[in-house]
Amino acid sequence: MPQANNSYNRSRRKKKRKRRNRAKVYIARFIFGLCVLGILVFLFWGAYKVYAIITDGMSQDYEVTTVTVARNGSIKETIIEEFNPGFYDEASLKADVESKISASGGKVEYEGLDFSNGVATLKLEYETDDDMAAFNDEIFYADTIDNLVSQGVSFDSAAIKTGGTHAVIVSEPLDIRCPKKILYTGGAVTIDEDNEKLAHCTTEDGSIAFVIY
Repeated sequence: MPQANNSYNRSRRKKKRKRRNRAKVYIARFIFGLCVLGILVFLFWGAYKVYAIITDGMSQDYEVTTVTVARNGSIKETIIEEFNPGFYDEASLKADVESKISASGGKVEYEGLDFSNGVATLKLEYETDDDMAAFNDEIFYADTIDNLVSQGVSFDSAAIKTGGTHAVIVSEPLDIRCPKKILYTGGAVTIDEDNEKLAHCTTEDGSIAFVIY
């Protein structure tokens, strides 16, 4: 009988060890799966961020003057105006633009001036929102809500309650492209029906209009 009991006990211990080993394998697999999932999430998120940065900076075809504020804070403007060669020749206009850009002291970057089908398209990039305001002699802010408030800009309570962190303020008619969904607008501004990051501003006579995102 003692031999039988010893055999029985050994059998039980083996079964316990097998169960423990199986449990360890399951836990190891579970941890490995979590690690793989974490890596995939990290890679997808990184790819999304890179894509967002790239698409923010991509050139696009615009129908009206458009200012684009990218995620990294850079400010680009595509100015579109009717062009009559009989009134102002291309060379003179280009020389005037280059002279004005040169006078900015490197704060405005010239990206090109094209003439096509009676339209002049000028592409510029500004170092700061102050540089754009000075270059165009218009009111223009593109900054965080906190920074704008510290500069004396005030927003109504409804605007603050949206939870937006950034704002773009203008005093001329143009389109505004933001890096995130526009949450609130003020003045003569409408959000594009097909693009929640695009706003159409039709303000006139120097009236203020803004978007919060």
